[in-house]
Amino acid sequence: MKKILIGSLFLVIFSFCFPEEKELRPYRLINADTLIVNKIQNEYVSDLIGNVHFFYGDTEFFTDKAKLYEKQKITHMYGNVEVYDDTLSLFADEVEYHRITEKLYLYGNVFVKEVHRDSTIRTFKAQQVEYFRNEKEFYAKNNVKVYDEREELHGSCGQLNYYINNGYGYLMKNPIMILATRDSLTLSAEKIEYFENFKKVVANFNVKTELKDFYITSDFLLYFSEQGKAIYLGEPKFFSDFANADAKEFQIYFENEKIKNAHLEDSCRVDFRTEEQIEKLNWVTSDFMDFIFEKGKITIYEAEQNVNSFFKQEETEKKDFSVNNATGEKLIVKIKDNEIESITMKHRVKGKYKFKKE
Repeated sequence: MKKILIGSLFLVIFSFCFPEEKELRPYRLINADTLIVNKIQNEYVSDLIGNVHFFYGDTEFFTDKAKLYEKQKITHMYGNVEVYDDTLSLFADEVEYHRITEKLYLYGNVFVKEVHRDSTIRTFKAQQVEYFRNEKEFYAKNNVKVYDEREELHGSCGQLNYYINNGYGYLMKNPIMILATRDSLTLSAEKIEYFENFKKVVANFNVKTELKDFYITSDFLLYFSEQGKAIYLGEPKFFSDFANADAKEFQIYFENEKIKNAHLEDSCRVDFRTEEQIEKLNWVTSDFMDFIFEKGKITIYEAEQNVNSFFKQEETEKKDFSVNNATGEKLIVKIKDNEIESITMKHRVKGKYKFKKE
């Protein structure tokens, strides 16, 4: 009974200080085990302790303890803080809520869940988050983790900015993004931006994309999730145990969540090795190149226009030593388990060459 009387008295005092007609979203107390109200310098300061539950308009708060500065309209919450605001649920050890500016500052073990229209979720973890309700802006710092269920995407960074209304955000300070639906593609760069809720991803400077058997470096990357397409610009380079390649532009295509094709344009060069070689002694240059993949491994390599090739075959029990240097308009190399099965040059062929092993 005593707690009910104190709670009722508090509500009377609060209603007197803040008439509902002057409040856009009046504070409404649902529960507190203990309520202490003090008047400090012409301001009522309320301490709510134990199983605290209250509303500001449609925003719902739960916490172990809360201190409300009624004139300043600032609330400090401590211990197991939960905030529910439309499609966002926010959890933290401590939260500071500024009612006038509608800004929340969350500290310690912050976890945020956003629900999409299709009921899939996006989550964020960090040690510090600032959430501006009116602007729908979200800023996370220190050991940030992000997960998007719809895109099956995981990310981490030191700083994340997210503009909810625009579906735009960016990751900075050692950002890493893992696209589980794309052959477990891991992307790192100095800055990673996402648009339309991760449907388009842009990476800038020192970009590195890693897959199971190879990786690609570049200065700039554009990734389109719906098309399953990645474009690399700015001195892109491909590295694998079997081959290295570079060109002015790379285009990587995915199908059924696996890499299907890699297309290179302008000043293309690939250096590769045979099974018998340790170093990548063979090379091809051309205007265009295509790599066809199966189960993550290159099976067919094609070069077109202004093709120039050098191929050295080491002597083995089944093969004779040979060196082929040829030019033409199209080169087709068939590969199995990182071993060259055949090499075919077509159209205006010059030089010494060997089509394939007899």
